[in-house]
Amino acid sequence: MKNIISNIIVFTLAGSLVSSCRKVDAVPRQSGKLLSDIYATVEGNGGIRLFEPRYSNDTIYFEVPYFYPADSDNPTDLSKIIFRSTIPQDATMSPQLGNLMDVREPVQLTVTAGTGETSNYVLVVKNVADVLLRTAVITFNDNGAQQSLEGVVDNTTGEVKFYVVPGLDVSQAALTTTMSPHAAPSIANGTVINLTQDVPFTVTGNDGTKKNYTLRSVEPVKLDYGVGISRLLWKKGASEITGFTTNDNNRSMAISGNYLVLSLSTTPNSTYKIYDRRTGAYVQDMVAPPGPLRSFAIANDSAGHILVTSWAPKNATFYVYKYNDPFDASPVKLIQWTNNNPTGITGDGGVGRRINVYGDVNKNAVLAATAGVSNIVYNWRIENGVLVSNTPVPLAYQSVTGGTTWSFYAEAQPVSTAANGNYFINYAAEIALVNGSGNSRAVAFTSESSVIGMNHMPMEYFHFNNANYLAIVRFTNGTSSKAGMSLFDVTKTSNIGLTSTAAGFNEFRVFASPDANDLTASANGNGAGDICSVYSEDRERVCVYMLLTNGGIMAYEFTKYAP
Repeated sequence: MKNIISNIIVFTLAGSLVSSCRKVDAVPRQSGKLLSDIYATVEGNGGIRLFEPRYSNDTIYFEVPYFYPADSDNPTDLSKIIFRSTIPQDATMSPQLGNLMDVREPVQLTVTAGTGETSNYVLVVKNVADVLLRTAVITFNDNGAQQSLEGVVDNTTGEVKFYVVPGLDVSQAALTTTMSPHAAPSIANGTVINLTQDVPFTVTGNDGTKKNYTLRSVEPVKLDYGVGISRLLWKKGASEITGFTTNDNNRSMAISGNYLVLSLSTTPNSTYKIYDRRTGAYVQDMVAPPGPLRSFAIANDSAGHILVTSWAPKNATFYVYKYNDPFDASPVKLIQWTNNNPTGITGDGGVGRRINVYGDVNKNAVLAATAGVSNIVYNWRIENGVLVSNTPVPLAYQSVTGGTTWSFYAEAQPVSTAANGNYFINYAAEIALVNGSGNSRAVAFTSESSVIGMNHMPMEYFHFNNANYLAIVRFTNGTSSKAGMSLFDVTKTSNIGLTSTAAGFNEFRVFASPDANDLTASANGNGAGDICSVYSEDRERVCVYMLLTNGGIMAYEFTKYAP
């Protein structure tokens, strides 16, 4: 037994000795030898990819601008470029990258695999001039107003297209371009060009390199539906408009033909200023109706007749005078009604802070005025040019949000000439489309400030290119001292309640003026202002004008065209 055990021990020790003497298996070397990525940067930029390669077989090209950053005067020194690359894990690069490298002459790069196999590349780097045209803008005269149009620059084809709506004269257009400060244009800024024909343009770099462009006007595509190209026609602050005041008096305006009329609600008689709507230039005062008459609200119908209304507290007389145009010296009294609040209003009840019109008062129309601190809209209808009744029909809105009445300022906008037609209602708590047969809410705008602003008041409803639009003044702060305009396509009324994140919202709110174009003013607690529209003679364009009380006026043009 003892011998057996001894033998087992001997064999076990022998086996252990054999195992301890066997070599560890070698890790196989990898054969990967291809460079999979490389980029260039300059000192001080860490691992930021500044310059990208272009490959051609085994040659790697880098085009490094003469100056970096592009608009600086800091030259990029080709003797101090940093390259970073990606190669297989078991491979090595020669020369080693990641440090400053002199690439004024071509450099050979070798990637050596773990197996010893190699791949060779040639690194070629050169300085290039920035000869890209960045922007091109033309400025031209349109019926006395200076207008600007930015071209669409295609740096691949060299085409610069200016989408010119028919009717605009660009035969005397001043050109302004931007490019690298180290490049030079072939046409100096401010030069007048004739863009009714193609104009050649060249950018020359600091090394003499040239890139050729062609400037051309292109007629945009005419849309079958809705608005396309829009532009700011003009914007003027209070100090830039003759006769404009900053004492809360400029609350409403109207448009007729090529003229804009601004009402100044001074006591005891209002005054009315006529301006060229294309430029904002003062023309003259409009003849006032028989007085004394203080007017908070004026409006225009679809045919350009101007309606001047009076402010009528309880038991006062509410007047509406019709002007054929701003230069009509003999306005006709359309309505004379005593505001005795026949509906039993217990609140303010004043009429004339806001009035809206739908239709042509010489044919068929509806006039709508709200009563303050109530839920009442007063409607007057005109059929075949004749006022149906001097006494209005009171409509009691049944769906007031946050109580039973709105405050002092509210407005109603009819959307048809029917006796029980639908209308929009707009007051501090909501903007809603109202079912005219029951005077209850059909659908309301979301209350998001990103959609309707922190406050909202004046609105304008119009048809254009087979679509229905509601324009509103959007106050962007709580003091009503900063405002822009928004335009909503309300053709499909089910879209009215869309939130800003909903699918289809951008097709519902088709335009919102940039914050940079907001009008600013001293605060007006009522959030007063106005908005109105007018068509071009060919009805290919519609212009929307926005007034901010104490702030100024701005005008936007919307067209049937799109690039």
